[in-house]
Amino acid sequence: MLRTAFDGARRRRIYLFRHGDVSYVDDQGNRVADNRVVPLTEWGREQATMTGKALAGIGFDRAVCSTLPRTAETAALILEGRGMEVEPIEAFVEFHADNAARGRITDLNQIAYAFREAEKPGGRYLGGDSFEVVNARVITALEKLIADPEWDTLALIAHGGINRLALGWALGTGLSSFPAIDQNTCCFNIIDFDVDPATKTIVRKHVRAMNVTVYDVVKGGDHLMSMEQVALRLSRKTAA
Repeated sequence: MLRTAFDGARRRRIYLFRHGDVSYVDDQGNRVADNRVVPLTEWGREQATMTGKALAGIGFDRAVCSTLPRTAETAALILEGRGMEVEPIEAFVEFHADNAARGRITDLNQIAYAFREAEKPGGRYLGGDSFEVVNARVITALEKLIADPEWDTLALIAHGGINRLALGWALGTGLSSFPAIDQNTCCFNIIDFDVDPATKTIVRKHVRAMNVTVYDVVKGGDHLMSMEQVALRLSRKTAA
């Protein structure tokens, strides 16, 4: 779909999705050994199917996801029936914690509010990936996608942390807004950016929608933020 801004700039759009629901806790209540390979839960698959039906009228020109199974599975369900190829891109893989540091955690508040370190110089996600390094990696990949002029509407299916970085880029706030943004499972965000027809440079960026969940539009179903939900699942094992 071709869009034109009031001043004649070319307006392009990114639909930025988080993957559907997954569980990082096994049936016995233990944290899974490798959260990179977890599949969607039945609820996660239902979320993605509902989201795909709600956006059935949107014409996507290109679709990309991270290289982790949960984003590929979500993308397949959201884009089902379109016959689109979904391109996996390693740069959009989620933050990775340090397993040893995570294993030493006794206060689950450290997990529930793990993103509060994002603004701090040298901050790391649960002792693992550097927020600054991952931010640079994601924005570089995002701007490489944008440099391709062949698409007008992109579906990007990624992760909660990665989406926060992309939204920080769009808002011009960088890592300072990271802890304040939440991303529910299978939510979508809409980012528009305007490109000058002559110089081909971005002249404006707009966040048109944020953390929209088809299955709970008014956010009445769960008051907990995404990382708090992870901590809650772990706390149930501790309580048992």
